[in-house]
Amino acid sequence: MTLRRDATLLFVCWLVFSLTLPVPTALTAGTGQPEAQGAAAAESDESRRARAAAAFNSAKELGTAEAWNAFLANYPTGFHADLARAYLKKLTDQAPAVSPAAPASSGKAQELSCSERNKVRSQNSDVPTKVTFVNTSGMYRSIQWIDFKGGLKDYGGLNPGDRVTLDTFVTHPWMIATGPGDCLQIFMPDARPATVELGRLAADEPQTAPTAKKTLKKDTLVCAKNYKLRNGECVLIQNCGTNAYRSAEGDCYCNKNYVMSNGKCVWKQDKKGFEVAPWKKSGCTAWKAQCSQGNNKACGQYEANCQVN
Repeated sequence: MTLRRDATLLFVCWLVFSLTLPVPTALTAGTGQPEAQGAAAAESDESRRARAAAAFNSAKELGTAEAWNAFLANYPTGFHADLARAYLKKLTDQAPAVSPAAPASSGKAQELSCSERNKVRSQNSDVPTKVTFVNTSGMYRSIQWIDFKGGLKDYGGLNPGDRVTLDTFVTHPWMIATGPGDCLQIFMPDARPATVELGRLAADEPQTAPTAKKTLKKDTLVCAKNYKLRNGECVLIQNCGTNAYRSAEGDCYCNKNYVMSNGKCVWKQDKKGFEVAPWKKSGCTAWKAQCSQGNNKACGQYEANCQVN
């Protein structure tokens, strides 16, 4: 590529130099007479055609767009100029297409420590963005916005496997908490839409209960309430049933808008037995949006779970 560029530069220099050479004139008697002027003009045209032919052959030998453009700049008309344009068009048509630039990668929300909870708060609302939370922890997750005064605004929660996309701003922090409201993580959105995976944390791991006093029989370990024996140790029972979570102390609580009924967490109902605002259930917003786009399965889920029954 460097050799070809250098050769093209030499060709352009030679072309400019050739144009500065004097044009020979006919030495005829009676200078200034019509016959002498006609012979000089014929000689000038013939010399110009010769120079054009030589320049054309040099440009053809190089075969680059720069060489053809240099030729046409000095010889814009004539038979050789038409041929030069044809060669230049052929080069342009054969040039490889420029591949489109790769799309910008998605943003990445910055994670802050819960130790900074009392320091962070929302700042400006001038750069809009989006953040998507995906709950892969296997535990319930509460989502709360930290407002301009450092207070918390509840934005619902995510059951295991759920996801939600929130419209927010770059300087607006979001806190991820347990059901009782204990801080687990804090995220600061990026200028580009970001997806945050809420994975399992050390705080989600079951705490080993104190072992019972040793008895004469080593294999008769008795576990306390809400604990069960597993591999010779008493571990906390994690499953409280559908729409519920268990506290660190081992007690079961229903998720927001659910109440305990006959040992199960069910959606709040009025005196007539109808569910109160079932469209606020987790997943209803996403099902409704997908249904409006023609997803029949999502329509069925929305109708079965999110409408007053």
